[in-house]
Amino acid sequence: MAVEAQAPRVNGLKTAWDTIVAPKEAFESIRQVPTWGWALAISIVLAIIGNIMVIPATQHAISSAWPGMVAQNPNLTQLSAQQQQAYLNFSLKMVSFGWIFVIFILPIFALVGALVMLVFDKLGGGDGSFGRYFAAECNIFVPAVGISSLLVGIIATLRGADSFTTSLSVQQALPSLALLAPSAGVKLSAFLGSFSPFSIWATALAIAALRIVGRVRPLQAWLGGIVLFLVPALAAVVAAK
Repeated sequence: MAVEAQAPRVNGLKTAWDTIVAPKEAFESIRQVPTWGWALAISIVLAIIGNIMVIPATQHAISSAWPGMVAQNPNLTQLSAQQQQAYLNFSLKMVSFGWIFVIFILPIFALVGALVMLVFDKLGGGDGSFGRYFAAECNIFVPAVGISSLLVGIIATLRGADSFTTSLSVQQALPSLALLAPSAGVKLSAFLGSFSPFSIWATALAIAALRIVGRVRPLQAWLGGIVLFLVPALAAVVAAK
């Protein structure tokens, strides 16, 4: 009588932890059994906590920069003082509920990241699948999004809301290359701010995931990791004002 082979049991919590301390083991595990539920949940919870902690700093930054924003935006300039204040109050209120969007944004980002990985997997002769790369992205989000967001929240709390005068200063609470060019323009500062320890860590993990999960050739794995880094970096540049 034939005996059906059982799929190996995998602990999702251990895989998420291994992504931080032993990524090779984590990605080898994901290659065998893609697991992402715990990792995505942890990333979302930590990111929500971080976003809530940073609300006072973001609100203070918006209020501080508001006069300049009004002066540069013709649509705001033509409004009455009462209308401008109402617009500001609405913006501050939206910041208070911004953490809700984390629940929806992270899964979407994971889907996009998995698609990018799959493209470079095919270019690099890999044998990975969309499901495996989605699991890898969710586990990479634990340090890249969850822990980094929590750390930003802690830094913002320790520094105090009054120390943040622009939205960009809140986004760059973590050390980055932007510290090397304090007088750089907004766009350049936003791009340099993308080079933080966590973004570099995430890029290295993405390259490792392509190499281990999909057995992708080195060149395509590196290119895939770089693209995954550049997409949010360029998005930050476009959004910077």
